[in-house]
Amino acid sequence: MISRILWVAAVVCISLPVSATAEDSQAYKDVYNGWKWWHVYCYRCHGMNAVGGTLAPNLIDPNRKLALKDFVFTVRNGSADGAMQAWNKLLDDKQITQLYFYVRARAEKVLPPGRPDEVGPNGGHWIVPKGWAPAK
Repeated sequence: MISRILWVAAVVCISLPVSATAEDSQAYKDVYNGWKWWHVYCYRCHGMNAVGGTLAPNLIDPNRKLALKDFVFTVRNGSADGAMQAWNKLLDDKQITQLYFYVRARAEKVLPPGRPDEVGPNGGHWIVPKGWAPAK
C-alpha cells in the first residue's frame, strides 16, 4: 500500500508544471504570439516552421540572421527588391517583434517545429530554456 502511495505521489510530482520566472513566462507568450501571427500572415511564403519555400527564404538559416531592428524594418516596409510586401498596415511593432522572437527561437533551435503549446514535455507547453532570450 505504501509503495502505491509513493508511486502516485511521484507521478503527481512529475506531472506538475515547472515553475517559470516572469521573464520565462513573457518569453513564452511572445514566442507563442509570434507563432500565431506567423500562421496568419507568414507561413504561406516562408513555410510552416520558418524554413522557407518556393516564394520566400528560410528564416531559420543561421547565415541569414537579421538584427531585431532590421527585421522590424523589413517586415514593416517590405523588402528592398519588392519581393515581400510591407505589413505595416496589418502588424504593429509589438506584433512584428513577437514574430521575430518566434523566428529566433526556431533559428536558435530552442523551439522545435510545431505549436509552442504542444511541443513541450508530454505534448504540453514548450518550456523556455533557462536564460534564453532572443538575440536582439
